[in-house]
Amino acid sequence: MKTDLADEIIYSRRKTLAISVLRGGKVVVRAPLRTSQAQIYAFLHEKAGWIEQARAKMQRLQPTAGTYTYTDKEQIWFLGKQYPLHLVNRVEGGFVFEPDKGFLLGKGQQAQAAQLLTEFYKRELRIRVARLIEVYARREAFHLTAVRITSARTRWGSCSSKGSLNFSYRLALTPPACIEYVVVHELVHTRIPNHSRQFWAEVARILPSYRQPREWLKKHGNSLPLLS
Repeated sequence: MKTDLADEIIYSRRKTLAISVLRGGKVVVRAPLRTSQAQIYAFLHEKAGWIEQARAKMQRLQPTAGTYTYTDKEQIWFLGKQYPLHLVNRVEGGFVFEPDKGFLLGKGQQAQAAQLLTEFYKRELRIRVARLIEVYARREAFHLTAVRITSARTRWGSCSSKGSLNFSYRLALTPPACIEYVVVHELVHTRIPNHSRQFWAEVARILPSYRQPREWLKKHGNSLPLLS
């Protein structure tokens, strides 16, 4: 579905309305299943100024890479490396990852491949984020209220005013150092909500090597495939 302010509206089991402006200028609205068109239109027009500014900025950039096709031997990103996808007659659970082989996908599960891969990324990222938060929260005495793995496309992470941290599952496509950097970045936001000199000094104190993964995300992040 398309409106005068949005190029696509995607309905799902989410609880709130959200707007994303992709590279190239495409505006995507994500809405709860029973949201009316009137509610969506009102939300879009309330955010019209921001949408036009974001669209103008993103139109100056090239569109992101396309989605996976889930065909045999396709290269799939995981933790900053690419692994081949093998279509097989049968595999436990329909989809598995083996470091020495790559991704194994049952031929009968190709239609569910995006969902299976997303679930895999979320599980793996949740484990890594939890470990990092445990280390840094204990060492630096950070206080946070919740941690969520989200489907955000344009933000690697975010921190709410109440100390709730969100991380995009797409971080699972990036090197471990990038995941660590984003975790530290958002933890520091629980104390310093802006990107002031004080903020970056604190990030540098906690993670002196943060510049390298930050540059990796800037250079490669927008070219990583979308899953759907």
